[in-house]
Amino acid sequence: MKKRVAFFGLITGVFISSFCSAQKIEVIRDLRIKNDQVQRVLQFDGNVWRTSAFLGANGSRVLSVKSEEFFILPMNSNEGLSIGDFTATEKPRQYVKKDTVFCDIRYRPLQLAKANAACPASLQLTYFAVKGEPFIRKRIQLFYDAPATVDRLEVERFTNGDAQRGGGRGEPVFINEQWFTGLEYPAGYTRCKDGNTPKSYGRYYDAVGNYSFIDLEERDVEPQGAAGMVRLMHFPGYAVAAGRHYEIQSKTAVTGFAAGGMDITRAFMRYLETIWKKPRSFVNYNNWFDASAKDLRDDRFVEVYKKYKAIIAPYGIKIDGMVPDDGWQDRNSIWKPSPKYFPNGDADLVALSRKLKAEGTRLGLWLSINNYTSNIDWGVGRGYAEAKRNKYFSQYGRYYSLSATKYKEEILQRVPELARKADLIYFKHDFNDLSDAGEGNNHPPTERHGHEANLDVALQVLTATRKVKPEIFQNLTNWIWFSPWWLQYADFLWMLAGDDGINGNTPELSRKAMFTTDRDTYIWRMFGNPEDRPLVPVSRLMTHGILQTAASEKDIPLQDWSDYIIMHYGRGTLLKEWYISLNAMRPELWKALAGVQKWAGQYEKELNNTVFAGGRPDEGNAYGYIGWNGSQAILTARNPSAATQTLRIPFNSTMGFYGTARQPYKARVLYPYEEEYPVTFESGKDITINIPGYATMVWVFEKGTVSGNQTRPPAAISFHTTADDAHTAETVMTVPADIKGRCELLVIGHPALPAIAIEEKEQAPQKTARARLNNFAGYAVAGMKSSKAADWNMAGYDLAPFAGKAIRIRYAKTGGPFESFILAEQKVTAPAADVRNSLPVSRDTRRQTVRLYKTRQ
Repeated sequence: MKKRVAFFGLITGVFISSFCSAQKIEVIRDLRIKNDQVQRVLQFDGNVWRTSAFLGANGSRVLSVKSEEFFILPMNSNEGLSIGDFTATEKPRQYVKKDTVFCDIRYRPLQLAKANAACPASLQLTYFAVKGEPFIRKRIQLFYDAPATVDRLEVERFTNGDAQRGGGRGEPVFINEQWFTGLEYPAGYTRCKDGNTPKSYGRYYDAVGNYSFIDLEERDVEPQGAAGMVRLMHFPGYAVAAGRHYEIQSKTAVTGFAAGGMDITRAFMRYLETIWKKPRSFVNYNNWFDASAKDLRDDRFVEVYKKYKAIIAPYGIKIDGMVPDDGWQDRNSIWKPSPKYFPNGDADLVALSRKLKAEGTRLGLWLSINNYTSNIDWGVGRGYAEAKRNKYFSQYGRYYSLSATKYKEEILQRVPELARKADLIYFKHDFNDLSDAGEGNNHPPTERHGHEANLDVALQVLTATRKVKPEIFQNLTNWIWFSPWWLQYADFLWMLAGDDGINGNTPELSRKAMFTTDRDTYIWRMFGNPEDRPLVPVSRLMTHGILQTAASEKDIPLQDWSDYIIMHYGRGTLLKEWYISLNAMRPELWKALAGVQKWAGQYEKELNNTVFAGGRPDEGNAYGYIGWNGSQAILTARNPSAATQTLRIPFNSTMGFYGTARQPYKARVLYPYEEEYPVTFESGKDITINIPGYATMVWVFEKGTVSGNQTRPPAAISFHTTADDAHTAETVMTVPADIKGRCELLVIGHPALPAIAIEEKEQAPQKTARARLNNFAGYAVAGMKSSKAADWNMAGYDLAPFAGKAIRIRYAKTGGPFESFILAEQKVTAPAADVRNSLPVSRDTRRQTVRLYKTRQ
């Protein structure tokens, strides 16, 4: 013990005698709680200890504060209690457990404080730090002699004169770009700058998509806010009976620093890695969109898997989990199997799991913790309490209150039981509507207290499930929010979008491209601002995976398919969901999917760290995802417009690069062809990449300079366009002779299309598409509409039959402006193949897109 205390430097200070709590006790004037990395300094004022500073263990990285330590707010009043309303009852208790140093300080209220309805009979502050970690924690216990209610409990409350940023629901505050502080709880609320910033739902991404709105009724607001005030708070509600007294235990606060000059965001992520569920890849098939796999009777679902296994096993890939979505359950129950499919109940579900495991995969289940989509009337008739939804959630379905005693006891038992008995590998926890303002549900009848009480039960369910099945994957979908502290409990979080949206704001011919634009526009809206984006990695998002379920899609062009799946995997997502039907696939599509799956495994570390770069996709801007792993990165980027664009990416910490500046880097294109990119980049200076129209591309970056051995690009396409008035034009050009792949005339009308004639012969388009403006799901439209979206129509004409020929293209008069392009994929002398690259590439083709005409506005 002596050795361990000496290592931690447990508590240092000057011991004196002082009158405290009306009795003479030995106290510590200068109290330092520390490990080998960080320390918290408290000063004694004769009655209480207040934090005066946080320091690095060697005294560096000083964060000076003036602290009130905590704040207890009663219901229906703004008159709360802080440390000055109490006095210490004994000297701090110091002890070490394993690798953690603790310090407990007990307080009792002063006489005047006892008139406050939320005043406890006593309270305890506990400070603790783990060996080797540059952060220190704190929690509070409030003890009552009778039932009591606390509206708001602030676990930290201090002022500081340094620059502050961040905060919000489940977010940390960053101070002086050196320190972070927050509650280790998804629904903790943090404020900074003036004690009230940001306002509720004040972050850039807070009210986007199907976000989870809870009205705090301004009970988070501090009327006496001050410059530099930082507050970490939550809404505990009722004290809980514990023997002969009642208790409230706070959520845990954490404060840490960026050691060695590390970027503060990186330091916070290093901290998060000590508590989160480790990033793991998971490939699953889900039957939601696949009518052929809905019947779960007997061995039907096992037979479905066998068919997929026979197709993909030769490619060397596998499905990790087979997941029946909503419908496997008896809706007149608390998560019992449907007798239609499982007449013997759990025994049949267990049998299904064992058969799938014998075939080389595992069983996963869709399950909403609050029984959303079930027959709530059935449950209410049996004593389960229905949640009282707020105005926002009332537009959606009904569900049970998680915090109400009967349902809480049932769900805490049933979900872990299912995981254990059926040997589950995965839960898709959908419809996390954590809104309940109901009476009698073990919380005050307000939205803020019901939200916290229901969330607490949900977290208990997740924790209990993981306890019985440590390897289980847990995915939280609808109505969550992007607090990084969710990742203590869940592997994946829903991206807050529609399930299968088609974004038609910008002209595109490919339906799969429109689907990709939809996904990436949601991600842009939440992650596209480096100054204000979630700390949850993009790789932890559930994006609803790959949807390919219509038989009519079986003949999709291979390029469209490859671009689509590469963008899914290139986002870095660890949750690879396959909503794929066998009748919608052909061998070439499976081969491409297998190749991309292998590629993602090869670069998993880089992809785990992806950051969004670029502009808003559905306004036609180039964008992508770059992920650094040390000095190597993967960039997956896309141009959703016809004209060639330049993508500019900061080569610094905002994009996850933490290496040395002014170092040379080279890049190699991995898709849609293979070749060294003809530019040497310099760390610290922006990366600029040219992307042809409607192209999806992948690069790998590493240290070094280019060799200069690049393929000669295709010759420029020469043309001449004349216009005889504002809406009629003619292009004379020679179609390239070296076509290998697509060669198309692309015409975009704003909104009307011109008639097209080539060599005086009117042409019919081979492809057409039209605008679907701001086509976001109703429940996910919040914050998503583009003010720049304008009506359009688009047509594609095959120019391959004219390869090598001089042609005259006539655009007939229309009622509005239009533009035209040529998209040509031309043959080049191919470089040597890289056998390690499993992406579906065409090594000897290069694409170029050239605008032929644009109507003058």
